[in-house]
Amino acid sequence: MKDTVKQEEYIGEVLSDGHLSLPDVVRQRLSLVPSSIVKVVITLENMEKESATNAWNLFRSMGRSATTGKLTNSAEEHDRYLYEKASK
Repeated sequence: MKDTVKQEEYIGEVLSDGHLSLPDVVRQRLSLVPSSIVKVVITLENMEKESATNAWNLFRSMGRSATTGKLTNSAEEHDRYLYEKASK
Protein backbone atom coordinates (compact mmCIF):
# COMPACT_ATOMS: atom_id res chain seq x y z
CA MET A 1 0.00 0.00 0.00
CA LYS A 2 1.45 3.36 -1.06
CA ASP A 3 1.15 6.34 1.28
CA THR A 4 -0.03 9.57 -0.33
CA VAL A 5 1.35 12.89 0.82
CA LYS A 6 -1.01 15.81 1.10
CA GLN A 7 0.50 19.29 1.15
CA GLU A 8 -0.85 22.77 1.74
CA GLU A 9 1.00 26.06 1.71
CA TYR A 10 -0.12 29.32 3.28
CA ILE A 11 1.32 32.55 4.64
CA GLY A 12 0.96 32.73 8.41
CA GLU A 13 1.89 35.18 11.12
CA VAL A 14 3.71 34.33 14.34
CA LEU A 15 1.67 35.66 17.25
CA SER A 16 3.18 37.65 20.12
CA ASP A 17 3.20 34.51 22.29
CA GLY A 18 5.22 32.62 19.65
CA HIS A 19 2.35 30.49 18.36
CA LEU A 20 1.49 30.04 14.71
CA SER A 21 -2.15 29.41 13.85
CA LEU A 22 -3.27 26.83 11.32
CA PRO A 23 -6.19 28.14 9.25
CA ASP A 24 -9.34 25.99 9.37
CA VAL A 25 -9.39 25.71 5.58
CA VAL A 26 -5.92 24.10 5.63
CA ARG A 27 -6.92 21.77 8.46
CA GLN A 28 -10.00 20.71 6.51
CA ARG A 29 -8.18 20.21 3.19
CA LEU A 30 -5.66 17.94 4.89
CA SER A 31 -8.36 16.13 6.92
CA LEU A 32 -6.42 16.80 10.12
CA VAL A 33 -7.82 15.61 13.42
CA PRO A 34 -6.46 16.19 16.94
CA SER A 35 -3.10 14.42 17.46
CA SER A 36 -2.40 14.22 13.70
CA ILE A 37 1.33 14.01 13.03
CA VAL A 38 2.45 16.66 10.54
CA LYS A 39 5.75 17.90 9.16
CA VAL A 40 6.17 21.66 9.53
CA VAL A 41 8.62 23.60 7.36
CA ILE A 42 9.00 27.30 8.12
CA THR A 43 10.41 29.84 5.68
CA LEU A 44 10.76 33.45 6.77
CA GLU A 45 9.18 35.73 4.17
CA ASN A 46 10.39 39.30 3.73
CA MET A 47 6.93 40.78 3.24
CA GLU A 48 8.00 44.38 3.91
CA LYS A 49 10.28 44.48 0.89
CA GLU A 50 7.64 42.90 -1.35
CA SER A 51 4.95 45.22 0.00
CA ALA A 52 7.10 48.32 -0.55
CA THR A 53 7.96 47.21 -4.09
CA ASN A 54 4.27 46.65 -4.87
CA ALA A 55 3.39 50.06 -3.45
CA TRP A 56 5.99 51.85 -5.59
CA ASN A 57 4.89 49.94 -8.70
CA LEU A 58 1.29 50.99 -8.06
CA PHE A 59 2.33 54.61 -7.49
CA ARG A 60 4.34 54.67 -10.72
CA SER A 61 1.48 53.12 -12.68
CA MET A 62 -0.82 55.99 -11.67
CA GLY A 63 1.43 58.43 -13.52
CA ARG A 64 1.47 56.26 -16.64
CA SER A 65 -2.31 56.01 -16.79
CA ALA A 66 -3.13 59.62 -15.82
CA THR A 67 -5.19 61.72 -18.21
CA THR A 68 -3.26 64.81 -19.24
CA GLY A 69 -4.67 68.31 -18.97
CA LYS A 70 -7.22 67.70 -16.21
CA LEU A 71 -5.52 70.00 -13.69
CA THR A 72 -3.72 73.13 -14.78
CA ASN A 73 -0.60 74.12 -12.83
CA SER A 74 -0.83 70.97 -10.74
CA ALA A 75 2.61 71.44 -9.15
CA GLU A 76 2.04 75.07 -8.22
CA GLU A 77 -1.54 74.47 -7.06
CA HIS A 78 -0.87 71.12 -5.34
CA ASP A 79 -2.13 72.14 -1.89
CA ARG A 80 -5.19 73.93 -3.24
CA TYR A 81 -6.24 70.94 -5.36
CA LEU A 82 -5.84 68.53 -2.45
CA TYR A 83 -7.10 70.49 0.53
CA GLU A 84 -9.40 73.27 -0.59
CA LYS A 85 -13.11 72.62 -0.35
CA ALA A 86 -14.94 72.42 -3.63
CA SER A 87 -16.98 75.47 -4.47
CA LYS A 88 -20.74 74.99 -4.49
